[in-house]
This record gives sequence, C-alpha cells and structure tokens, in this order.
Amino acid sequence: MANTNPTEQPVRLADPPAVGRTLSVRVRDAGMHDDLRVIMRTGCDASAAVRQAVLFLANVYYEAWARGHYPAGVAPVITSANIEPYRPVRQTDQAV
Repeated sequence: MANTNPTEQPVRLADPPAVGRTLSVRVRDAGMHDDLRVIMRTGCDASAAVRQAVLFLANVYYEAWARGHYPAGVAPVITSANIEPYRPVRQTDQAV
C-alpha cells in the first residue's frame, strides 16, 4: 500500500547485534540488580539470566501480536503469568 503522506518518514527499527556478537547490558539500579539475582538463584550466570528474560519477553510479545491482542510493534501490558506446578524428578530407584 502506498504511503498517503509523502513527507512522513517510515519508522526505522533498531537491529539487534548480529548473531555471535556480544551484547552489553548495564545494571542500572539496585532493583535490576535484585531482579537479576532472583533469576540467577536457579544456578545460571548473568548472561544466561538475561538470555532467558529476553526469550520469555519476546515470546509474550510475539504471541500477543500473532493472536491480534495488540498491534504489532506495541508493547503489551503483562499483568500475570501462568506457572506450571512443581513436579520433582523421581528416579526409578526411589521407593515413593
């Protein structure tokens, strides 16, 4: 579809770093430090924690846009998350 306003410039989206390149993230405040610590309690390092957080948020955005809940490019308001119940791994030799 042609642009009806010839003076309007298209929005240029920022590209993420190329695959394999490093990404620098500044821990901006104590709140972000504490949030990162919460994720790292699972045993991962800071890089893995950031990767997990980006993956989670990207999946939420993608699904909101793909299902038509929000227009593409508009950040959805996230009010809750569904959590699977914890099920400990049971080995065959456990008598439980």
